[in-house]
Amino acid sequence: MASKLKLILGVFFAIALAACGEYGKIYKSKDSQAKYKLAMSLYEEKNFAKAVPLFEQLRDAYRNNLDSLEDVYIRTAYSYFYMKDYEYASMFFKDFTDNFSRSSRMIECAYMALYCDVLFVGNPDLDQSKTSDVIEALQTFINFYPDSEYVAKCNQHIDELRAKRHTKVYLQVMQYFRMEEFKAASAAAVIAIKSYPDIPQKEELEYIAYKAQFLYAMNSIESKRIERLEKAQALLDDYFYVNQMLGEHAKDAKETKLKIQKEITKLKSII
Repeated sequence: MASKLKLILGVFFAIALAACGEYGKIYKSKDSQAKYKLAMSLYEEKNFAKAVPLFEQLRDAYRNNLDSLEDVYIRTAYSYFYMKDYEYASMFFKDFTDNFSRSSRMIECAYMALYCDVLFVGNPDLDQSKTSDVIEALQTFINFYPDSEYVAKCNQHIDELRAKRHTKVYLQVMQYFRMEEFKAASAAAVIAIKSYPDIPQKEELEYIAYKAQFLYAMNSIESKRIERLEKAQALLDDYFYVNQMLGEHAKDAKETKLKIQKEITKLKSII
């Protein structure tokens, strides 16, 4: 949010400069060639915040000059990219592919739009709801352009996004567990295992599934405890089936199984 605000203020400041100096005169003029020359110069100097307002004007001025308009579109997209406004950059790269589908740089811009989407997804602790859509779009790109120089990068992005999604899911389960929301922790762990069978933290999630269910059962009233303990037992059986006695939590699983059996026997003698 802070970087986004900084970017907006930077562009606003650049526009404000239009009121004075040589930049201001060119910005307010109708001389497209002068604007293009200055915009390109600012772009090469990496002064993207001042270049963008000029590029925005040139998009209208070059509406009927496709060669120049193509260059302006790309420079605008890359300006936003270098300013780390990946949402806007992606939008301009996608607009380029829509408007210049026959351009020699169309595939490049199609990839860059996806790359911006990858960067916009953010860190694993942020919302990952768009991750699946981005992964699907990357795979579609690979299918359409299997010989593209960007295929290796797309595969790398897919691996990275899957890792982020796995981490996000795992952190959510662990948060429930640490907060002692055991019912939610167990359910979330089971869903994570079914949804992402290749998740690196699979053994840990299988442990949380049975352990959280066991703790949830033990904190339940007696009339509900047997049913919930039996569910924990089933999850334990799943753990042993997958990991045998080789899992990191095998010792705990064995001890928990004995506790479950003992508690169920005790409860059945009472009821």
